Amino acid sequence: MLAVTSSQGSVRVDERDTPTGPGELVRVTSSSICGSDLHMVELGISGVVLGHEFGGYTADGRLVAVRPTGQCGTCPSCRARHSQTCAEAGRSLTGLGTDGGLAHHALVESSRLYTVPDGVDPASVCLVEPTAVCVHGVHRAAVAAGMRSLVVGAGSIGLITGAVLRAKGVDVDIVARHRHQREAAEQLGLGVVESPVRTYDVTFDAVCTQQSFDACVAATSPGGRLLEFGMFWSPVRLDNNVMMKEIDIVPSIFYGHDGTQDDFQVAIDFLAATPRLPDALITHTFALSDAVEAFAVARDKTTGAIKVRFTPDAA
Repeated sequence: MLAVTSSQGSVRVDERDTPTGPGELVRVTSSSICGSDLHMVELGISGVVLGHEFGGYTADGRLVAVRPTGQCGTCPSCRARHSQTCAEAGRSLTGLGTDGGLAHHALVESSRLYTVPDGVDPASVCLVEPTAVCVHGVHRAAVAAGMRSLVVGAGSIGLITGAVLRAKGVDVDIVARHRHQREAAEQLGLGVVESPVRTYDVTFDAVCTQQSFDACVAATSPGGRLLEFGMFWSPVRLDNNVMMKEIDIVPSIFYGHDGTQDDFQVAIDFLAATPRLPDALITHTFALSDAVEAFAVARDKTTGAIKVRFTPDAA
């Protein structure tokens, strides 16, 4: 089978044996590139098959989405039903700690498989994982219908967050820098702004840079909330605007199942109920054999890429 790996900052496609061992073998129908994949390649990750956004068919014919995070089940985080903060969540992440889904087949622990209902395109199950990230963030932000929200950043996370918020009856504006992002946002029914013209009850930073953080702080109403997605790849400085406004800064990582909702299941249900989401987000599709080109397209801001996907039968 083909598998996408990297070494010393360069992506390559390897020929490997189909994996065997404990777990279930998934025939991958859909996988995609995350911004964190680009960062990890740049940082020199090697020796592992890349990819944590994927799904496919099990040996018994079930279409599944793969939750890439693990959990120990016994630490204080797991006992408190916050498995996303378990040390094993990141350490065992597929595509980082174990072989991932940018391959024709992947071996996955049964506990990480979520059945996808009929009606969801097998070529779109790669969107479940990033949707779960957004579902978790929106859940942590404790939004309610009628609130005013701003999303800064119109990549895949920002756009999905806007769609999830809109489905909850939240008023959503999104800052989109590029034409293709604006078109995707409009396709999802979001209000597109070049810069905020009002203040908001809750803001979502889907970029995680100093510039995007400062924009969220400036746009958040006094006593409001700022939700930070994912990872800061460089340090961000706080200033006294945060203090003077008494803004709550809420970090959000991965996804969990806290007893009130299972973020991954909610993501699957949302994708099934939102058939326009793949059309708005997936801008490029490649075969695994073209992974070097695919990563170059995902990295290049001039290509109009939002979500770059692999399917086994792509031309």
